[in-house]
Amino acid sequence: MPYEIEFFRVGDGASNGDAILIHWWDGQAWHIGIVDGGYEDTGWEMVEHIHRWYSEKPIIDFVVSSHPDNDHMSGLRVIMSELPVRELWMQVPWVHADRILHLFRSRRWTEDGLARELRRQYNYVVELVDLAQKQGTQIKLPFEGQKIGPFTVLSPTVEMYEGLLPQFRDTPRPDQDMLQTLGHWITGIGRRISKAILKDIPELWDKETLREGGITSAENESCIVLLGDLGAGNIFLTADAGLRALYASVNYAHQQQISLDPLWLFQAPHHGSRNNISPSMLDYIIGPPVQEGQTRSPHCIVSAGKEDENHPRQVVVNALWRRGLKPQVTRNGLIRYQSGLKQRDGWTTVPPIPFSTAVERYD
Repeated sequence: MPYEIEFFRVGDGASNGDAILIHWWDGQAWHIGIVDGGYEDTGWEMVEHIHRWYSEKPIIDFVVSSHPDNDHMSGLRVIMSELPVRELWMQVPWVHADRILHLFRSRRWTEDGLARELRRQYNYVVELVDLAQKQGTQIKLPFEGQKIGPFTVLSPTVEMYEGLLPQFRDTPRPDQDMLQTLGHWITGIGRRISKAILKDIPELWDKETLREGGITSAENESCIVLLGDLGAGNIFLTADAGLRALYASVNYAHQQQISLDPLWLFQAPHHGSRNNISPSMLDYIIGPPVQEGQTRSPHCIVSAGKEDENHPRQVVVNALWRRGLKPQVTRNGLIRYQSGLKQRDGWTTVPPIPFSTAVERYD
C-alpha cells in the first residue's frame, strides 16, 4: 500500500513543535491524516502543501492534537478553518470537570465553575471545538485503545489523563497529597536539568551517559501516543511524551499482544530531549545496542527548530546511533518518508545527525 508521512519544521528560531502529514492509499482511495499543526504559519504551510502535492480539493480524514501546547496546536486552527475535516481527536479538559473536582486544593470549586475556568485557560481548545462544530466535524476524545484511521492510541488512559490534568501549568492549584495517594503525582517536576549546551563529557560507542528516570511536564505525559501500520511496518509517533507515557504505551501494547516489530519509523520524543527517553526504553522499543558500524532498518525522526541548539541532545542522538538508527532532524526543512511512491523531483536525501565523542553535561 503506497503512503507517505511528512514532518514539517516548526519554528524559525529556537522554538520547536510538531506538524505531521500522513497520506495513504487504502486500495480504493487516498486519505489524509494530520497529527499536530505547529504554529499558525506552519498551518498555512501544511494547507499549501496538501493542495500542491495531495489534492486540489482535499478532505482530511482525521486531525489529532497530541496535547495543548501552542507549538503543536496553533496551526490546527488554520487547518480547521481552511479544509474540511471529518474527525478531530483532541483532549477537552472541561469535559472531565465533574470527575476531577477532588483533585484540586480548593474545595470551593463546583463542576460548572471548574469547567468555566478550564475553558478560560484553554482558549485554543475552545477555538478548535468551535471550528469543528461550525463545519460539522466529529469531535472525539483519544484514549487508550481508540482507533484513529490506521493508528491505535497507546496512551493515555482516561484515568491517567485525569490524574495529570490538575498538574498542568494552567489549571488551578492541585491537591498534591491526594494525587500522591492515587499515584498520579509527578515527583521532582520542579527540578530542571541545566540548559547549558557545552559538550564536554566524553562518550564512546561502548560508554553511554544517557540516564534513566528523566522527568517531564504533566502536559507532555498526557500526550497522545500513536502506533500504526500502513503496510511497510509500524509507525510510532510519540509527540512530547515522557517516560510515564511511553511505559504506559508499551505496557498496553504488550497486554494487547500488539507487537512493535517490525518498526518502520520511530519519532524521538520531545525533540530529542534527554528528559523524555532512557536507555532501557530505547532497548525495549528499538532493541539493545549493536556493534559499532552495524545498523537497523527503521527510520528515525527528530523534530527541532532551525536555530534550537538545545535539541536534539547529543546524548540522545548517540543513544539512537548506538541502537542502529540514523536520526534525521527537521532543522533544515520538511522531511518526507515514503513507501511505494517515487522521490519528488528536486528533493534530496537528508543526512543523519552524526555520532559525537562529546555530549552535554548533566547538573
